[in-house]
Amino acid sequence: MIVKTLTLAAAALVVATAAQAHSHKVKRLEIVHPWCIETNDTANPVSVFMTIKNSGRPDKLLRATASIAGKAELRGAGDEKAISSVGLATHSATDLKRDGPHIQLSKVRKQLSPYDSFLMTLVFERAGKVEVEVMVEKASILAPATK
Repeated sequence: MIVKTLTLAAAALVVATAAQAHSHKVKRLEIVHPWCIETNDTANPVSVFMTIKNSGRPDKLLRATASIAGKAELRGAGDEKAISSVGLATHSATDLKRDGPHIQLSKVRKQLSPYDSFLMTLVFERAGKVEVEVMVEKASILAPATK
């Protein structure tokens, strides 16, 4: 019984550590949980979401690239048009989310299944290039967007 309890406790610790480890720090920026939803095909664009925490001077997200996509664009709220940058205010968190700025991948070269991941490079005005791992989530996690 004690062995079983210790095994379960160790497994819970590993899961908790993995969840906490899905952030990337560079200089004064922390990119928290970059993610997208699974895809059924490669014809539709893929939106990528995350939170970017800035504990230093103002910065800007200028662009993104991903080897799995032919094109990556910064998009504003509503997906209407590409935008040139996303501002990151001093000592704040900026959410890249469904109803706000986000990254849109098009010409995706492979179907994305839950629990897959892929690398994406983010380019910031001050912090430079940052490579992050984007996790693919189940589509069922999406709830209606709220303001």
